[in-house]
Amino acid sequence: MAFGIQSSTELFVKHGVGMQKLKEIAKEDRDTNTLVHRWQRMMEAYLGSQVHVLAGLGYPPNENGLYLYNQQVAMFMQNTDPDTQEKLRIGSRDIWRSVLSTAFDIPLTEITQSEMNIVQARDAMFRVSQKMQSNEILDKISNKCATLEKTGNSAMDMAMKHQIVQDSLVHDVYLGGNPSLVQELGFENGEKGYVLMQCIMAEHQNDPLVASYVGAGMMKVLVSAGIDMAEIEAAAKAMKGS
Repeated sequence: MAFGIQSSTELFVKHGVGMQKLKEIAKEDRDTNTLVHRWQRMMEAYLGSQVHVLAGLGYPPNENGLYLYNQQVAMFMQNTDPDTQEKLRIGSRDIWRSVLSTAFDIPLTEITQSEMNIVQARDAMFRVSQKMQSNEILDKISNKCATLEKTGNSAMDMAMKHQIVQDSLVHDVYLGGNPSLVQELGFENGEKGYVLMQCIMAEHQNDPLVASYVGAGMMKVLVSAGIDMAEIEAAAKAMKGS
């Protein structure tokens, strides 16, 4: 079933409504100030295509259905043979590459030529994690979140803090400084370098060491933003039980 869902998702992001949305994003001005917003819209188009496909197979037509499916795929990957694992991994990789290529108007050939081995990926994410945990980044996030006026809606308040975190990760962690971190890691500065790096790192996101670096950095960042980790864990548990 996983292969069928992959094929259907690929169809939507290459030829369906998902493709239309991605092309609309690509037509917008390439301004790094709007990069986060365009990235979020790209993810909405990508995940929306998956949700649409899953809904046709009886999954809840929302993020709960997507979460359930991903949990089932993770379990399947642990118990299936290496060849099947690799086919699924490559299928997911190619869809992700296609999505980024379309949304940010980067030739697919250029994306496929940009690769890192696992040692390079671990080193890159270690450096990203270290910068995320630097006092400069944590203080900047903390100060911005501290100035937010509470809306009386806890979900809205958390969403605004998450927006500050996302903005800081892109503009301060990856693209901030001279040279920027993406430049130090061998990519060109600006939007294109950021997109290419994210595409490559997605290839290694399931590596335990890479995942631990990401987790350590995000934990510090979220705490500095004043985001209640207990609330996030409760939400995750509620999603599992829904």
